[in-house]
Amino acid sequence: MTEIGYYDFHVHVGEKIGGHDLADGFKDLKRLTEREPNPENPPLLGIGAFVTERPDESLTDTYHRMQELAAQEFGKAVKWHLTPTKAMIEEIYPLLAGGADLKLYTSYREAGLYSSYEEIERWMKELSGLKTRILLHCEDDLILQGSSEWRDFRQPFDHTLRRPEIAEDKAVDLVLNLAVKHQHPVHIVHVSSPVAALFIKEARRSFAGITCETSPHYLLYSEERLREANAHRYLCTPPYRKESSRGKLVELLQDGVFDILASDHCAFTDELKDRYKDDLPNLPKGIPGVEILFTSIYEALVKPGKITLEQLIDLTLTRPKELMKGAQTA
Repeated sequence: MTEIGYYDFHVHVGEKIGGHDLADGFKDLKRLTEREPNPENPPLLGIGAFVTERPDESLTDTYHRMQELAAQEFGKAVKWHLTPTKAMIEEIYPLLAGGADLKLYTSYREAGLYSSYEEIERWMKELSGLKTRILLHCEDDLILQGSSEWRDFRQPFDHTLRRPEIAEDKAVDLVLNLAVKHQHPVHIVHVSSPVAALFIKEARRSFAGITCETSPHYLLYSEERLREANAHRYLCTPPYRKESSRGKLVELLQDGVFDILASDHCAFTDELKDRYKDDLPNLPKGIPGVEILFTSIYEALVKPGKITLEQLIDLTLTRPKELMKGAQTA
């Protein structure tokens, strides 16, 4: 019998981000797993979830606590992506050997998540015997600093100017060079720039262990959405891109450049976002997406014939299932 369902490899759930509780816990995702196996609105079969080391708790303790919570409240496959902020290789190695991935960021210095390119290379060297996949959030920190210095953050649209595509392009290029140099598996998350996507396509000629994802909101919406009413509620990182980039991303999706679709689900309540609408630098950035990962693309791209249903199934079921190997199921 053909399997019906989808996986979302990139879901932020059950954590705090920027000091704010996410709107969704594992129990909120449980209902998505209980859908009837409708091919046009399938059930959620599993997720990739993040564990970030906290100041008051070791990464190991946070990881085990999140595992228990997911087992109790979700009960489906979870591939864990771990972000150390202080943990050394001695602590994290056995966790990665047990099936987890590593997640690193080339930005978010103020949040304590930043890894330099030298540190990323160090992780590749230290994990050379294990070859654990490293997920990378790619935005060059120096470019972001420069872009933010001359652009105030007064309107939601300013977010697109403070975090330009060139920051993503440079970081992706440098990370890919390291991956090829060390033949180390990497997965580039939420690709929003067509130039970055083409860098990935080219790098695969030298090393097949490079994978990437894009998210529905980069395929369906442009930066003009950030000029509309309540635009602050749509702020996420990377931001929506210009219309020409959105169109090129759809073409690259049609051409098979992206391995998977993943939502980058990072939900905050409208009430919380509204509280910070006049304080945009401190407004929590992130939007929901896990519930409509499959259906949004089905409606917008499959029905009009821009991609086939088989392509969508490949992007949301077949290939994500391969990346989910080593996932833990309650």
